[in-house]
Amino acid sequence: MSDLSPALASAAERMENMSRRGLLGKAVLTGIAAMPVVGLLASTSQAAGRYQQPIDASAREAFTDIRLHENDHVALLKKILGSNARPKPKFKNLKPANFNAFVTLSRALENVGCGAYLAATPAISSKSVLATAASIALMEARHAGFLNVFSGVDVSRNALNDTTAFERPLTLQQVVNAASPYIASLNGGPPASFTAGNDTSILNFALLLEYLEAEYYNINVPLYF
Repeated sequence: MSDLSPALASAAERMENMSRRGLLGKAVLTGIAAMPVVGLLASTSQAAGRYQQPIDASAREAFTDIRLHENDHVALLKKILGSNARPKPKFKNLKPANFNAFVTLSRALENVGCGAYLAATPAISSKSVLATAASIALMEARHAGFLNVFSGVDVSRNALNDTTAFERPLTLQQVVNAASPYIASLNGGPPASFTAGNDTSILNFALLLEYLEAEYYNINVPLYF
């Protein structure tokens, strides 16, 4: 793997190790769990004054675009998966108390998405599916960078609260733990998990996260913009 960047090599090695330990395909959505993933997801009610005020036209346009992008991601994944697409889950806790909490959770969701896609991409077998996942992942990274700067933190700060030159992949369980507080039910869909080499399961896991992000912005962007 000498031709891979350190971050991608780390991701591939982690996925291989997870597969050998039998973790892939076994993690399920279990509710709120202890999460080492960013204090972000646990601190959505933190103090005012950290974000760009007042909300100007450029910020309004950016958040509107992010909302549109997440809905487009859902539509594309559903199209690719066809009849295999999971049903839309039922969500909870997606109405933050105020604008600052909305921005904080937005930043957390986008950064978790970056770490989740980086962890999943080495497990994809199809080149076309890999290209699709990479395209979505890069857009999630653009969202995360904007939200980091908007929040007054380093543009490269990730879901693990690190600032490095390389994105860090999250484990499957870290992603599940991060998403659990916002998912009331999978609505009859497959478990919040995937198996390396099973591209349908990987895309369905990505669709779960994209449904969550799209629903979050669909609820809140009209309220604040």
